[in-house]
Amino acid sequence: MLSVDLLSVSYGAIRAVREVSLRVEEGEIVALLGPNGAGKTSLISAVIGLVPVASGKVMLGDVDITRKKPEDIVRLGVTMTPEGRHIFGDLTVDENLRLGAAVRKDKAGVKKDLDELLAMFPILQERYNSRAQTLSGGEQQQLAIVRAMMSRPKLLMLDEPSLGLAPQLVEQIFQLISTLRDRGVTLLVVEQNAHEALLFADRAYVLSTGQIRFEGAAGELAGSEDLMAHYLGIGAETGAPDAADAAKV
Repeated sequence: MLSVDLLSVSYGAIRAVREVSLRVEEGEIVALLGPNGAGKTSLISAVIGLVPVASGKVMLGDVDITRKKPEDIVRLGVTMTPEGRHIFGDLTVDENLRLGAAVRKDKAGVKKDLDELLAMFPILQERYNSRAQTLSGGEQQQLAIVRAMMSRPKLLMLDEPSLGLAPQLVEQIFQLISTLRDRGVTLLVVEQNAHEALLFADRAYVLSTGQIRFEGAAGELAGSEDLMAHYLGIGAETGAPDAADAAKV
């Protein structure tokens, strides 16, 4: 489905992504792991056209999307939920979700998808007319994901979906991600919570200093303390966010 070939991203003299190649096959959950500053956000931002590509190519199926505008890439079926959620706090849940469908013209299809997604995320149904800023952190993350789903993506890219969530909500978010895959959505998930991401992913890439350091089956990486320590700097007993560092929700 998605093929990234020798992609580089630069900010002035700084090369944030260095000739990265990866693929995401239809129906997969692929985890993109690595420390802060590794280039993960720059990579997926380049895929969806938010930052310019210095060199390389991005293909969606047989369509070259390397330098297309973000709105055109969304219309082709790629959507991104950014780090920090970026919901519109002064707007209601309803208004946020309808903005997610702004590129669509099929009103009947939009209503059908909205009804189905609200059934999957009942808390959003309960808070439907509430301002988004009044939602908890976990509820806002659900809103951000459902808003992205309203464009009916073939590929959904999630940037740090567990960031700032209390530990008890992290597994819930990943269960929802798994449910989306069951609905036929392909997912590329950027995460620092390696252990949780690898429980749900099919394959994984580890990015460090802008380069791919590991690629392979998620189970291979998760099952090897040596690989986890070498590529991610964590042991088998670490990797989940510390409760003291998680936001209160």
